[in-house]
Amino acid sequence: MAVEAADGEDVSVAVAHWHVRAWGGAEYLVTKLADAVGDGRVYTVGEPEPDDRNPYGDVEWVDVSAGPGARVKRRIGRAAEYALWEDVDWRRHGDPDVLITSGSTTRAVITPDDTLHVNYCHSPPRWLYDLYHDRKGTLLGQLARPAVRYFRLRDSAVDTRVDRYLANSPIVARRIWKFYKREAGVLSPPLDVQKYYDGGDEGFYLHLGRLDEEKGVPEIVQAFADDDRRLVLAGGEGDVGRETMRRVEGASNVEYEGFVDDERKLDLLATCRAVVFNGRNEDFGIVPVEANASGKACLVPDEGFPSVLVDDGENGFIHDGTPDGIRACLRRFESEGVGSDVQSHAAPYSTETFEEGLRSAVREWYDAFETRVEDGHGETLQTSGGLADPDV
Repeated sequence: MAVEAADGEDVSVAVAHWHVRAWGGAEYLVTKLADAVGDGRVYTVGEPEPDDRNPYGDVEWVDVSAGPGARVKRRIGRAAEYALWEDVDWRRHGDPDVLITSGSTTRAVITPDDTLHVNYCHSPPRWLYDLYHDRKGTLLGQLARPAVRYFRLRDSAVDTRVDRYLANSPIVARRIWKFYKREAGVLSPPLDVQKYYDGGDEGFYLHLGRLDEEKGVPEIVQAFADDDRRLVLAGGEGDVGRETMRRVEGASNVEYEGFVDDERKLDLLATCRAVVFNGRNEDFGIVPVEANASGKACLVPDEGFPSVLVDDGENGFIHDGTPDGIRACLRRFESEGVGSDVQSHAAPYSTETFEEGLRSAVREWYDAFETRVEDGHGETLQTSGGLADPDV
């Protein structure tokens, strides 16, 4: 995707992403960003840690961490990433006109004064802000409070290095305003809707995603373990407790497939009866869009952006996130059904819509940035000595 400035000149765009520890939604998005700007590269600190290759596309990962302390900082982990990104000299990596950073710690980069820095924000760090009170009650949470307060200050301090924000949903745009007092453009993650298809109903419900507490997996498993409906779980191992895994192993109607490749994911989506989703206050949540693209309803909790995506009774149903609430939602779905044109709800999230939105935002923001640079910012005050008069 070529981006042209107002004067017709091509705008060079680079994409950077924090350290890759797993293949997830953020890695999916940054791969599509790199594809969209036509560069095919993503700058990051260190090599991606997963042994398996990127399932979302073919991009080149370029390690920008350098210096004798870089390896030590990478070993420390995310706590040192603000410092790692501060040390990156972008003049050594093509000196782009526009740098699009993905993630929170990448915001710490210090770009040349003629480079526009756009941050694609998946969310302000939730453990520092909106989920702080949820996580401070444990012993580890209590012990970590001083560090959390430090990183909250660190995070807010690097905000001024971002020229423009893109948010993945209106929910995240609201958080950016709440915690940073910054406006953000909304650009939803893209989906190649053409590759999804409806393969009929083989009678099972599907949960797609890691087995995490914050994905509401324990409540889903309990809802089905006390029921006779069939549930298939597809996703990597997460942080759910042993009790939940015992329920999965002990329930004859619950099957865990683990992480699945793209072909198997598409097949599961195409042949399930509906998708059950229970992420807590999700920033965006691409799974409901994938479900609709496959012609399937999605049952979602009444919070976060999925509750905005789903029009109750049309392309899915909304539940309260509890096992009883999920079972009641299943009964509603089975008795009432949904609208006939479920797939049309996925159309606004196509790759074409994403690329055009990105092109438009980069062009508009870069033109405004260039005008500011060319015209100069501020007024030159002349005195007889040629210096600005501090009393003026």
